[in-house]
Amino acid sequence: MRVLPAVLALIAGLLMSPAAVRAEPTRHDAVIDGVRLTYWTSRAIHPGDVPVLFLHGGPGYSSYSFRMTAGKVLDARYPMVYLDERGSGESERPWRGDYTLPTMIEDIEGLRRVLGVQRMVVAGHSFGGTLAVDYAQAYPQHVAKLVLIDAAVDLPGAMEAWVDTLREHFPKAYAAAEQSEAGKALRAVPVGDRCALARARMAFVGAGTATLADSRVFHDYQQFHVMSAKSEQERLDAQSGLRNTGEIGAALMAPQSNFICYTVTRPERLRMPTLIVVGAHDGAVGVAPQRALAAKLPQATLVVLPDSAHFPYQEQPEAFQRAVDAFLGPGGTTPKAR
Repeated sequence: MRVLPAVLALIAGLLMSPAAVRAEPTRHDAVIDGVRLTYWTSRAIHPGDVPVLFLHGGPGYSSYSFRMTAGKVLDARYPMVYLDERGSGESERPWRGDYTLPTMIEDIEGLRRVLGVQRMVVAGHSFGGTLAVDYAQAYPQHVAKLVLIDAAVDLPGAMEAWVDTLREHFPKAYAAAEQSEAGKALRAVPVGDRCALARARMAFVGAGTATLADSRVFHDYQQFHVMSAKSEQERLDAQSGLRNTGEIGAALMAPQSNFICYTVTRPERLRMPTLIVVGAHDGAVGVAPQRALAAKLPQATLVVLPDSAHFPYQEQPEAFQRAVDAFLGPGGTTPKAR
């Protein structure tokens, strides 16, 4: 007897596991503060939900690579929301060029209102960690839990990690920087002036990497311990068709900006359970600042992944997922709104 192809397809669909037929995240657009922001949800978000909001790094990157890696697992467990921040990924570039941290924090609060939820688990990677922790300081009543993934929570401390990476992996470039004007300026910074020290360290690293045939090698050492993970990250970046314009970074690092001096200023407001995940080899934001922040928070859990650098969800995906699952609770559920 001849079985119609449509019948075979129906039978195959019934036999497939739920994970195999799980839909891709749904794209949404919302105009917040006059800027069209794009975000994705793993399923419909209801008023009683406590979704997990992921904020990407960069600044100026996108949520794409996280959605395509860790997101594939997280989507099956939690109500996920992935935001492309203003001027990043598929979101609009503000015509006024407004990329101040307070404005971007209000974007997150505006998104919460669009979602119609009272509380969220706010997770951020790298620069997204800056936004996550600042949002939690500004709106602690709306943050059920906080997840910081190799987060930029202390820029002066991060600049120290940059100098350490230059010294350990590029000794000739480090020696050249010491002999440069930037080296002299660094040695002249008054003790205790962390902001001036951060600026001087950045200039010092710039002087050193300028002597390298390809300065990108330095940033590779900062961000990746497993080089196959670097290749996969680059593949995903190419697949996304998206590029970091550099516009946000230029705004944040402009001479009149003090972002290079950024640190968490109100840790006493971070009383919610907080997971801090960092790769042991992270030379971009440094491990020491993560430890220091964890020591200040009453409900912090610090997880240092031994075989990762700046992208633990790419380099040690299983260990990263275990840490997240253990923190967010048994059964893959987030707490209900109160």
